[in-house]
Amino acid sequence: MTELLEERNGPMRDVKLAGTDASGYADLLSGESGRMLALISSGIGLHAFNQFAIVAAMPLAAAELGGRDWYSWVYSLYFIGSIAGGTAAASIRDRLGVRMSLAIASLVFALGGLMAFAAPAFGWIVFGRLLQGVADGLIVAICYSLIPANFSSSLIARVFAVEATVWAVTALLGPLIGGVMTEAISWRSSFLAVTPFLVTLALFTALTKPKTGEGKAASFAPVTVGLCVVTALIFASSSTSGEPLWQAALLVFGVLALLSVVLLDGRFGAPLFPAGTFRSSSVLGRAFLMLFLMSAGHSAGSTYLALLVSEVFDLGPALVGYIVVTMALVWSVVAMVASRYAAFAWRDATMWVGPLFHLFGFVALAVAIGLQWLPLVIFGQILIGIGFGLAWANVNEAAMEAADATERDRASALLPTMSTAGYAVGAALSGTIATATGLTASLATGSAGDTASWLYGTAAFGALVSFVLGFGVKLKRG
Repeated sequence: MTELLEERNGPMRDVKLAGTDASGYADLLSGESGRMLALISSGIGLHAFNQFAIVAAMPLAAAELGGRDWYSWVYSLYFIGSIAGGTAAASIRDRLGVRMSLAIASLVFALGGLMAFAAPAFGWIVFGRLLQGVADGLIVAICYSLIPANFSSSLIARVFAVEATVWAVTALLGPLIGGVMTEAISWRSSFLAVTPFLVTLALFTALTKPKTGEGKAASFAPVTVGLCVVTALIFASSSTSGEPLWQAALLVFGVLALLSVVLLDGRFGAPLFPAGTFRSSSVLGRAFLMLFLMSAGHSAGSTYLALLVSEVFDLGPALVGYIVVTMALVWSVVAMVASRYAAFAWRDATMWVGPLFHLFGFVALAVAIGLQWLPLVIFGQILIGIGFGLAWANVNEAAMEAADATERDRASALLPTMSTAGYAVGAALSGTIATATGLTASLATGSAGDTASWLYGTAAFGALVSFVLGFGVKLKRG
């Protein structure tokens, strides 16, 4: 029907509000679909909230427990654990079942949080965050893997739109609530801030009967999973090193390790990734690469944003926080509005228009920091938020639908893992750039234009590649 409308009236005449058809949000929020949506949202919300909920607490924890030398590993090991859990999620789910897998992962997550909460030494926090990372990777990957088998095709777009909003809002709330609890109670309390998500996840795990896809059980791929973990460890080491040459060498080794994942997947045992993941000619390959690049660009651009804004413009923590969260707020609003338009032509277009907004947004940030013009910083954040709001949900859906029906659950489970890998690589790149361009010395003089140009120039290049890839990513018709 869409093709006929396009032939008669042009590609955009078939744009309609998705909420006006029979399969609107009322169907999604009612009955078993509503409970499944709550389960998936709890897992994705936990993932997004917990990543940076402890940001305000860590300086105080490090000062009290003497862990400044291990400070960065609290985040690095969390992301490494998340990648390990995410890559193994499909095989664990198929062996233990959805409920048992989520129950075990939730217990491991709670154990990690309690270790950090009661930590007598900083090493306890580091190990606790590693446990949380593994559990978090399992939980969010399993939740994504449930989408294709538990919702009708007419509801899939809305599910991804809701989850994009959940991701954006909870990522915003994490550091805000964690900061309030740290200031009002103690730094230890921030490790308990995620408890409502964990309780909700357990509740809806018990109330739902999740279905899985029609494909055969996913085989465990220890070689590829191991290579993924090693790759993440190399990139994490790069981001925590203070020596420019060592950082550059580790980045090169990280790229080589990443290539080994691509070349060796399936050569020694079962493949981890669905067929077509690493083919640039396939929709799946392009969509996965877009998710990776968009996440890497966001990470490279946002890692030092708060520091740059604070030092260059001499702003207090509250104003810096408002500027940083502008992107997430715009993302969530645009995602909900964009999801109401059902036309395939419109939704296909968002997957190249979104990266174009990213490109302009990163350029705006580079210019704004260099010229020390605060309104342009805010404008750049708005542009980046619009880009994510337009493209993110549709790229995720396109990647899931492009996989073979027997591999769709596995492809869905890997969506958050590709994003996490992108964030890890982006953080490594930003750390290397900051060291190489002398960010600390630049901030002492009140100017960081060179660092900003390299940081946001790198992010803009990734957005440009995503823009080109976006023309080859189409949603599946029918």
